[in-house]
Amino acid sequence: MQAETENGVVLLGSTGESLSLTDSEKRTLVEFVCELKLNTKIIIGVPGVNLYQTLEWLDFCKGMPIHGYLMTTPIYAKPGIMGQTLWFEKLLEKAHVPAMLYNIPSRAGVSLHAETVRNLSSHEKFWAIKDSSGTVDTLTQYKKVAPNIEVFCGDDNMIPDMAAKGAAGLVSVAANVWPSVVHEYVKQCMSGENPQADSWQQACKTLFTASNPIPTKALLHDIGLIEHKTVRLPLSTEDLPSIETLRQANKMILGWKELTNS
Repeated sequence: MQAETENGVVLLGSTGESLSLTDSEKRTLVEFVCELKLNTKIIIGVPGVNLYQTLEWLDFCKGMPIHGYLMTTPIYAKPGIMGQTLWFEKLLEKAHVPAMLYNIPSRAGVSLHAETVRNLSSHEKFWAIKDSSGTVDTLTQYKKVAPNIEVFCGDDNMIPDMAAKGAAGLVSVAANVWPSVVHEYVKQCMSGENPQADSWQQACKTLFTASNPIPTKALLHDIGLIEHKTVRLPLSTEDLPSIETLRQANKMILGWKELTNS
């Protein structure tokens, strides 16, 4: 579905529950998707946890026909500017394709520092940043210290504001459910328009009524696109407040889809 809509594909991001998968499962997943020979770009998630295991993962990915990496800011450890710089230098040295660094302070416990971005900005494998800070101010800081680095919006609800400030695109959760609608909406935001702003914000909000990807998988299951809505512990589908809210959001977005097609 993503390839048909001309969206890229990110494997093993937070929506893919990558931290809950074994190394063997992750390898199987990447091999399976690469064998599909999709006519779109594939980016592989790179965890920020253990240096040795992360470098091993990059060694495995070197043999895969992929187009990029999504490298998460190290989680839990809360490294400072030099810790982040040295960590990403090690990873970028090993990378065989361009990398997008991932600023996700709500999960990492610390931001991807602007000074880290400045330190790494001349590295040939540092291509872009996914910014999930929840504010356009971070994008502005990154563009100031590293104007050569693309910055992508990492929060669906922020794309209108971030597009206006120069974001290169969106790395999306909502596109898992509504690939063509999100594709069209982002294009319009990038051209300076902000259609259906209220319904967009409302729909994005429903996809985060519980930890990602609980609502997304519940809705994908409800509309018949995936067989199971299960998530792995410590996540639980019992934390989802209501499937009805998701159904209403889906109906609203599909109604908007008809409008955009007309």
